[in-house]
Amino acid sequence: MHSELSLTVGQLAAFQGKPCYQVIQEHYLAALQREDWRSLVVTLHTMKSPKSYYRYPAVANWDYQESPGSGAHHKHFGGLALHTLQNLQYAESWAQVYERRGIRINKDLLYATILIHDCMKRFIYQFDETYGFIKNEDSFIAKQEDHHSWILRELAQRGCDRELILSVAAIHGIDDVSLATGVTGFAVVNHYLAIGETGLSYTAQDIRPEHVIAFLADSDWHWSGQAQAKAGLVAEKIAAGPGQIANYLQVVLGSCFSYEAVGHYVERFGVDAAVEHYQTKLHAVCTGH
Repeated sequence: MHSELSLTVGQLAAFQGKPCYQVIQEHYLAALQREDWRSLVVTLHTMKSPKSYYRYPAVANWDYQESPGSGAHHKHFGGLALHTLQNLQYAESWAQVYERRGIRINKDLLYATILIHDCMKRFIYQFDETYGFIKNEDSFIAKQEDHHSWILRELAQRGCDRELILSVAAIHGIDDVSLATGVTGFAVVNHYLAIGETGLSYTAQDIRPEHVIAFLADSDWHWSGQAQAKAGLVAEKIAAGPGQIANYLQVVLGSCFSYEAVGHYVERFGVDAAVEHYQTKLHAVCTGH
């Protein structure tokens, strides 16, 4: 099976990334009433050359629907589109909860925030020749630069309005929480506004329910990251050990079936059962049956 699994990036992205991106375009992007924000999203999703600088070298230039979503989660082709769609769907559900309580949610602000916030991942994530992952950014929370600071700089460079910049800035967290020092209010969001060179600051008066919803929607990466790790165990067993084949098979599993699905199967039935199950599914992918 290993030699037969020579699918192209486009073929792999067709399983998750492309259909997810179609839903994004038809259900969420098309729903934006503000033409300037809708046009901005399209530009950011399709641009080949950002207007702003990045402190580290760019290593890729992915189509949005083919790009991996992270190294910690959705590390597969189409992962960015899948992650974005999941966030949008979570946010849509959260918004309904607020609205049942009589709180009106600005869907344009909520959806535009999620559609925009991870755009720069297309330029800084890549796979090497062994399908090891290249992630050209600081670890979270970035001291100097990562995809989040870069998108804020890009928005500022493009003259984006304060309302949307603050909403995008808040999606990775508002307060800094430490066991040692407790809560430092607005520290994370203001740190990113600073290293993103926006010239803006965030205060208590800026907090919006849309910011909270977007943050919650983007916060499932702890579990999806564990699901990704479980998919890696399945890949290693199929490949009979770690290495290039196992790395590639992990990417294929995520691209074709999603790490969440594979990881959940492992949780329910165990690694060995998952190996048997996904070997059969991979064979079907190889043979077209």
